[in-house]
Amino acid sequence: MTNENICMLKLLSDALHECTSGETEISEWQNIYDELIAHCVHAIPANQIDKAKISPQQAAKYTQTVGRNIQIFYSILAEQKKVLNVLSGIDVVILKGTAAAMNYPQPEYRSMGDIDIIVKPDDFSSAYTMLCNAGYKAEQTPENYYRHIGFHSAQGIEIELHDHFSTSDNSEQSDILDEYIFNAIDRKENSELYGYEFPTLPILENGLVLLAHINQHIRTGIGLRQVIDWMCYVERYLDDDFWNTQFFDAAKKIGLEKLAVATTAMCKKYLGLDKDISWCKADSALCDELMEYVLDHGNFGHKNSTKSSTVPVLSAFKNPFVGLKKAQEKGCKNWKLLKSHPYLKPFAWIYQIFYWIKNAIKRGIRVSDVLESAKAEKSETDLLSRLGVTRM
Repeated sequence: MTNENICMLKLLSDALHECTSGETEISEWQNIYDELIAHCVHAIPANQIDKAKISPQQAAKYTQTVGRNIQIFYSILAEQKKVLNVLSGIDVVILKGTAAAMNYPQPEYRSMGDIDIIVKPDDFSSAYTMLCNAGYKAEQTPENYYRHIGFHSAQGIEIELHDHFSTSDNSEQSDILDEYIFNAIDRKENSELYGYEFPTLPILENGLVLLAHINQHIRTGIGLRQVIDWMCYVERYLDDDFWNTQFFDAAKKIGLEKLAVATTAMCKKYLGLDKDISWCKADSALCDELMEYVLDHGNFGHKNSTKSSTVPVLSAFKNPFVGLKKAQEKGCKNWKLLKSHPYLKPFAWIYQIFYWIKNAIKRGIRVSDVLESAKAEKSETDLLSRLGVTRM
């Protein structure tokens, strides 16, 4: 682990736990800033940076970055209110986003991307029509989508309308998680941030979603934002009693109890998780390996090198059926022609394979890179297996 990463983790830990340590010397601020951006946690250390020894120019640039983050945060809150008003009369809840930010000590410092909402499958068609009628532009049609349909507001904010959430490779476990969510929609809770109210899942199911979100993206790369979403939830709710009486059984049913333990233990070691809990006992070396993996990949794999960007594809095609299924899913999402020619959907896997080849050539990926990726794939698969990851 580099000195910059050590310093970044210390900044994040102090900020998330509102430590009042003295002035901090940061000699490689630009590298740390780049890391914070890559992990989409750039605003979290705002109060700590005030005490750091960086140049006035660097401080001014960082202040602008934090300001943009806060502006986006409030724009999301305002647009979310509009979406919920449009969908009044339909049972809907917010996933991730503000439902994760509400657990942060300073929610406005949580980086926001889009608005994720989920409805029961029977309400999906009605919700789609209501959003379209309200002027939101759909990326796909109900005849051609996987898991969700993306919309864009007039201001360019993305909204994802889900009819289910889980993406585990184990279909039985995937169905169990979605059933948890659908049943919990009837017990939705009213949450609030800075005067904006929004419906969220109950505590148990909201935590399962945050954990499953890590599982969902860990193969292609998770960053510190998803890890911190989970840690803030743990600090607020997941004490030994809650884990032993409710959460463990639910996590085990969806195959994620090992991931919960290892991720939480990693947060205790590296991010200052200070909750008095004993359920998260994991091997220290595994925590080290997991943190290195997180730091290497960045948010949604934004730091992926040539090697790491080809690993997920190689992993999928170890099983041809799984590889073709992945190609079909990705093709349906990436092939813009399907919007106007949905009858081409059965051939989306062909498009996606050529898409991968084209990107490989464009990025200058060589045969030697692929061979190196094959080694990395084996190492990463071993790590994820030990973590109990269910989406490989």
